[in-house]
Amino acid sequence: DDFAKGFGLNTSWANPVAINQYGDAKNKNRLEYSMFNISIAPRYDFNSNLYATTLFYYALSNNNQRAFVPMTGTPDFYIDGVGTSQNRASAFNAKQESLFSDTKVDWTYRNKAHYLNLIGGFRYTNDHYVSALQEGHNTGNDKTPNVSGSLNFSDVSGVDETWRSFAYYANADYNYKYKYFVQGGLSMETSSRFGRDVEAGLKLAGVHWGLFPSIQTAWLLSSEDFFNREALGINSLKLSAGYDVSGNDDVAITASRTSLSATRFMNGSVGLVLNNIGNTGIQWETTHRLRVGLDLTEYNNILAFSLNFFKSYTNNLLTLKSLPEITGEGYYWSNDGSLENIGLDFGVRFKLLNRKNWKWELGANATAYKNKITALPDGDYTTTIYGANVLTSVGRAAGVFYGYETDGVYATQQEAEEAGLTLVSTTGEVTPFAAGDMKFVDHVQDGIINEKDMVVIGNPNPDVYGNLYSNLSYKRLSLNMNFNYSFGNDIYNYQRSQLESGSQFFNQTTALNRRWIAEGHHTDIPKATFGDPMGNSRFSDRWIEDGSYLRLRSVTLSYELPVNSVWLQGLTVWATANNLFTLTNYLGSDPEVWAGNSVLYQGIDRGLTAQGRSVLMGIKINL
Repeated sequence: DDFAKGFGLNTSWANPVAINQYGDAKNKNRLEYSMFNISIAPRYDFNSNLYATTLFYYALSNNNQRAFVPMTGTPDFYIDGVGTSQNRASAFNAKQESLFSDTKVDWTYRNKAHYLNLIGGFRYTNDHYVSALQEGHNTGNDKTPNVSGSLNFSDVSGVDETWRSFAYYANADYNYKYKYFVQGGLSMETSSRFGRDVEAGLKLAGVHWGLFPSIQTAWLLSSEDFFNREALGINSLKLSAGYDVSGNDDVAITASRTSLSATRFMNGSVGLVLNNIGNTGIQWETTHRLRVGLDLTEYNNILAFSLNFFKSYTNNLLTLKSLPEITGEGYYWSNDGSLENIGLDFGVRFKLLNRKNWKWELGANATAYKNKITALPDGDYTTTIYGANVLTSVGRAAGVFYGYETDGVYATQQEAEEAGLTLVSTTGEVTPFAAGDMKFVDHVQDGIINEKDMVVIGNPNPDVYGNLYSNLSYKRLSLNMNFNYSFGNDIYNYQRSQLESGSQFFNQTTALNRRWIAEGHHTDIPKATFGDPMGNSRFSDRWIEDGSYLRLRSVTLSYELPVNSVWLQGLTVWATANNLFTLTNYLGSDPEVWAGNSVLYQGIDRGLTAQGRSVLMGIKINL
């Protein structure tokens, strides 16, 4: 530290051991969490063909946290524009209430030739979330860790959000002699996330409803009299096709409303500022999906195949649209985008053994898809997520990584000078790359490495993904294994970009032992330079890795005890082991990563704890 301070560098870091010891972690840092949930599903049978049922679910969760960062063992730090903090106390509490109900009536009619099932009902969802965060600095000593109004730089923030959804739905399922199948459905749904000035859909009871129809058809060709199953070795052959429309309301709760938020000025006065400009015309994002398929079983049901082709179009895509600068806000939600998907599902099942005592079934399925953005409100744009540039561009897949391409490290000064590449600062200062710097590819060939040289460097969408399984049983003993896999997907290893940047005083991985250290040193890791003035650790393909993997997801061993009585119909003892091993070349802790729910967050490893191994044991009782 003294050496670094001699060069004007601040390297004061907190010691986690000191935080636990002087912060009295058990007494001053506390997490209390409670959860209550209940579900009820009463049913009333009018007769053997007609019944009504309601599923009611309620959940309540409370989260209370208290945190304290002591002055002993941690350095003072400066809050930009405010002042110096010696210690910090904070308190957070949150409550979430979720209510869901689904009421339906189910009627069935059947005879030798016809089967008809009609279902009608309605669903209601209500979700309320409220939270408050209080924070203050400089309590005077480490013995007074509580938040109070007398603390310096005190701040209060919170959230109070409610989301509601209501839907009516109806479904009809009909088949004739189990040869010809037709299934139709229609749902009408409204969401509190949307505005009052929606033009599309149906307006009823003062709100706008989205209409989502669906129809699925199938033909059991092998049941026809003209179909010679024995000659073809086919047990069953079914052709199917379907079309459906679905809706998506995954948008900010306040997207349709103009809102204000509290802000502090000069750490004194509290005022309100414009937080969001609402779009009262925002509506459901709708996806139209067409599917055709084939299901085939052969050789006395020993071998089975399924093949499905699908294509979908998404209209009214929920996107952020730019606002004029005079508004003071950058973007607002709109329905001005569109995209399309095309894909193929394939499944196969093989009964390797099918004897009295021994049974063994192997199976696999695979899915491949390609998506493409077809329209955007303001053209292409990038979103910065954990230092990554995620490109949203017409004609490209959603979520691709956009950065710099590299070609190794300059081993000698002569090699760097022959390349002749430079950086140009905002003030016009020109700095040439030197030995030990990364070789960035100059795509526009102007001798300057800048944003013009950025290209697509990775795609988080896999070429193919799916599952493998094996079910083996001997009499009452069963062993089931399930694998899942993904191939061809790229991952941005954010954690490695921090632990191998070589530009800060953070601990680094042992990969830095390979860093460039002398003239003529050939390596793939650049020299370590505080502050990274040449941008060697910028977002580039250096941090993009192949995320392909094969994982043994679960192994279950079960034994069905020979129990059968009036009050006990079955007793099964089982044990399951999860995440036993993963085969991958990915250097991060887990290749199965997703930084958030948005499509833009796929394939981003932000360093979360990997999925660990676990063993579960239990008893299943059938009464």
